[in-house]
Amino acid sequence: MDQEERLRDWMVKYTNRLHRLAYTLTHSKAEADDRVQDGFIKAYYAMETFDELRDPFPWLAKIVINECKMARRRSFREIVTNLLPERFSSSTEETILRLSTRDEMYEAILKLPEMMRIPIVLHYFEDLSVQQIANITDVPTGTVKSRLARGRARLKLSLKEAETHDRQTDPECKTFL
Repeated sequence: MDQEERLRDWMVKYTNRLHRLAYTLTHSKAEADDRVQDGFIKAYYAMETFDELRDPFPWLAKIVINECKMARRRSFREIVTNLLPERFSSSTEETILRLSTRDEMYEAILKLPEMMRIPIVLHYFEDLSVQQIANITDVPTGTVKSRLARGRARLKLSLKEAETHDRQTDPECKTFL
């Protein structure tokens, strides 16, 4: 398989996963598209250094993460927007359903600090092992485990606060003692 065929194969297999990873770092679909494209270009030119016997996703993920970090360093300012407006009132059932969806969990993950967000996304969305994440992020496995634990704790707290906030803003929500 020549380089172009291998790149096409990787693009078909990994674009969605890499885009999701890039989006967690950039908070912009367009920016994530650009970073994934830049990552594939870098991968193409560095393909001869890649060991064909290894899984290419961790290598590609590391390239995309580095591209996102370099783009952030190049930019002068960052504009953060909330794509979906908050609902001011909802029933308890709607709140539970909303918080339990993958999209809402993903939004909560986006609010985590980057050092916790990357391991959470790679571990729970991309099913990578702690060792693979350690290799991608260039930190010890113990650090990855700590960041995963702290990230889970922050997510739990964040989701509880969101649920409490929804209950307080919903006039129809009644607490039974």
